[in-house]
Amino acid sequence: MTRDSMTSRRHFLKTASATTLAAPWIGWKTTASGAPSGNLRFANFGAGGRAWGDLTEMLQAPNTTLVAVAEVDLGRTKQLDEAHPGTKVFQDWRELLDKKHKEIDAVVIGTPDHLHAPIAMAAMQLGKHVYCEKPLTRTLQESRRLREFAAANQLMTQMGIQVASGSGNQTAVKLLQAGVVGKVKAVHSSCPKSWGAMTPLPDSNEAPPATLDWDKWIGVGKMRKFIPREFHPGNWRKRIGYGTGTLGDMGCHIYHTWFMGLGQPTTLEVTSHGPAPVDGDSWPLDGLVHHRMKGNALTAGDFDFTWYDGAQRVPAEVIALLGPEEKNAEGKVIEKAPSTGTLVIGTTGVLVIPHGGLPTIYRDGKKSDELIEAVEAGHHHKNFADAIRGDIPGKPLTNFDYSGPMTEAVLLGTVAMRLKGETLKWEEASGKFIGSDAANAMIHEKYREGWEVEGL
Repeated sequence: MTRDSMTSRRHFLKTASATTLAAPWIGWKTTASGAPSGNLRFANFGAGGRAWGDLTEMLQAPNTTLVAVAEVDLGRTKQLDEAHPGTKVFQDWRELLDKKHKEIDAVVIGTPDHLHAPIAMAAMQLGKHVYCEKPLTRTLQESRRLREFAAANQLMTQMGIQVASGSGNQTAVKLLQAGVVGKVKAVHSSCPKSWGAMTPLPDSNEAPPATLDWDKWIGVGKMRKFIPREFHPGNWRKRIGYGTGTLGDMGCHIYHTWFMGLGQPTTLEVTSHGPAPVDGDSWPLDGLVHHRMKGNALTAGDFDFTWYDGAQRVPAEVIALLGPEEKNAEGKVIEKAPSTGTLVIGTTGVLVIPHGGLPTIYRDGKKSDELIEAVEAGHHHKNFADAIRGDIPGKPLTNFDYSGPMTEAVLLGTVAMRLKGETLKWEEASGKFIGSDAANAMIHEKYREGWEVEGL
C-alpha cells in the first residue's frame, strides 16, 4: 500500500458510520448564554485565484487566524509568502488534515470542483466547520451526502456564493418573498460566459512544471496526461470530471436569488436543448437547459425555469415584456435585460435581477417608479465565522441545508447537458432519475483508487 493510500484510509475511512460520528468534535459548542469570542483558526485549501480571495476575506472577519494552506502548485504561493510569511504549506490536502487537525476549527475550500466534496467530507469527519466554494460539489450524490452529514453532526457550513450576502441579492429575495410581481409563472436566467469547448483536447507529452504535483492535482479524479493551459490553473472549469462548465461556475450565483426567494422549489423534469458535448472531456458551449419546477405558495402552480449561457439568449418575446425597444442619445438600443442575471415573470409584473446589482420592477411594459428599499449588504465570510461562534442565531446564510438542494438543481442541468434532448424525470426523495440508467450513472463517479473517502 502506498503512503498516499495509507494516509487516506488511516484518517478518513475510520468512522463507524458514513452519516454520523458517535461523538463529533465541534470547535465551539454554543450555549444559551452565548459562545466565546475567541480565536477562530482555519486552514485554506488553495492559495491562488478564488482560494486567495477566500483566504483574505476570511481574515477580514474579527479574531480569525490562518494556520496552514494546502496548494498543489508551489508556484502559486507568492502572494501567501509575501502577505503571511512562515505559513505552513502542504501539497497534499490529506497531510494537512492529518498533521494540523488539532490546531484548526474550520476549513475554507477553494480548489477545483472535483476536490470540493472529498476535502469537505474528510474535514467534517474530523469535526471541522466547512466553507466551500461554489458549486458545492461536482456530482449530485456528493452534494446530498455533504448536506446530510453536516446536519447530522451539527456543523456550521457555508457555500461560497459571496453575492448571496450582497445588497442586490438580498433586496431581490425580499421582493420575491413579498410577492412584488405577484405569483411567479416563469424564470429565465442567463450568463454569457463560455466555460467549455467544442473541439477535442490536443495531445501532449509535455511534463507539468516542477512546482506542480500533478498526481495531487488530479486527486480523486481519473488520471490523465498533463496538457499545458488546458486544465491547471484555470481551464479545469471546461472539463468534465474536474469542473462543471459555465452552468456549474455561475449557476449557483444566479439560481440563488430566485431559489431562496421562492422557497427552494424542486426540479420535476430537466431537458437540455443546447449542443451536446463533442466528447467525454469538455462541457459544451452555448447551454440551454429547461427545468420544470414544482410550485409552492409563491408561484402560480408548477413553473418553467430556463438557463441560457454562451451565445444563447433569453427569447425576444420574453424581453418584450419589459416594453418596446428604446434607444439612447447615440442611437444604441438600451438593454433592459441583463446579460448576466435573471428575469422573474410574475402574474402582475417582471422582476429584473442583474447579477450582483439591485433589481428593477416592470409593470405593463414599463419600468416602475415605485421605491425599492435596498437591504444592507452583509459579509459572507464573517457570517460563517459568526455562526460558528454563536454570535448570530441559527446557521450561516448559504449553509448546506440550503445550498445543497440548490446545487442539486444546478447539477441536474449539467447531467441533462450530457444527454441532450432527453427529458429527465427527477425524484427528490430518492435522489434518483426515473427510467434513465444513463443519467443515474452520472449521479456519482467512482474515485481514483487510494483516494476514496468514507461516506462519498
